Amino acid sequence: MRNNVKLLDCTLRDGGYIVNWVFGNDVIKETASMLTQANIDIIECGYLNNADYVEGKSIFKHIEQIGEFIPKDRKNSMYLAMADVMQYKSEDITDYTGNSIDGIRVVFYKHQVEEAMLLSKRIVEAGYKLFVQPMVTIDYTKQEYADLIARIAKLKPQGVAIVDSFGYMLKEDFRYYFSILDTLLDKDVWIGFHSHNNMQLAFITAQDVCDYETDRTLVVDASLYGMGRGAGNLNTELIANYFNSVSHYKYNIELILDAISKFIMPIAKTHTWGYSPYLYLTALYHCHPNFACYLLENHDITVSQFRDYIQLIPKEMKTKCRKPYVEELYAQFCEKYGI
Repeated sequence: MRNNVKLLDCTLRDGGYIVNWVFGNDVIKETASMLTQANIDIIECGYLNNADYVEGKSIFKHIEQIGEFIPKDRKNSMYLAMADVMQYKSEDITDYTGNSIDGIRVVFYKHQVEEAMLLSKRIVEAGYKLFVQPMVTIDYTKQEYADLIARIAKLKPQGVAIVDSFGYMLKEDFRYYFSILDTLLDKDVWIGFHSHNNMQLAFITAQDVCDYETDRTLVVDASLYGMGRGAGNLNTELIANYFNSVSHYKYNIELILDAISKFIMPIAKTHTWGYSPYLYLTALYHCHPNFACYLLENHDITVSQFRDYIQLIPKEMKTKCRKPYVEELYAQFCEKYGI
């Protein structure tokens, strides 16, 4: 393994789904500080959103607000926020000052490419490092993905990520999309890997990334204790220790564990995330994990019943999930099986 792999912790953003991003100001600030002291390379501080700012949430209306939570001594860490193209307007991005985040990750679905290009262009013009996150990467055909990456490449981003939104991509899938990125992007562009743990593949994929024969900088996403919506993410403590073992990286595991003990374990007492057979099934049938999350909120359904339910989802709806549709489909399921 070469020393060209960086670790990005997304606890304050992806982990926020578990607590509706209500971590509390002190926890946000201390988490960022402890991750910095632990030598985490990149720290994602939360979301940018046009909604009014709520105290204690890691969702911010103004970029300047995030600066209050970033340690004065940044050491060697980079700080980012994520912007969903449907939740943050390009005209609300203020120019880079060096007093807040260093860059912005733009996240979007396949049908939102034009909005993503507009937002990304503004981010670059404003002086921030641009990171592009096309969700459900595997949903693109080879030509569609190549066309998208060719457009992104013209923006001169800092990084582009392969995103396993539904948690079923194999390491061979990551290598396939990496080859496309590696061909079309300038050699100084970083390539990222964001995985979910529906099939417990996140750690395997991350280890495989370390063996890539490339001079590029690679970025692996993780979160403390794997905290994240549904099946959660790769665990920061696991991959940091692995990096230390195989590449002499200097991540401070003791500080990472202290952060988990102080901030994450109290949440884990009242909230759940991580592997479950229901989320395994959504990955097995290549469906959005919210089909399980939404259904289980209101209905007591066995794993076997959920397997039958999920097979009723039409192909064109598998990546689209809204609560009313989940309920509509459940009514069809009950009628079909006499429940």
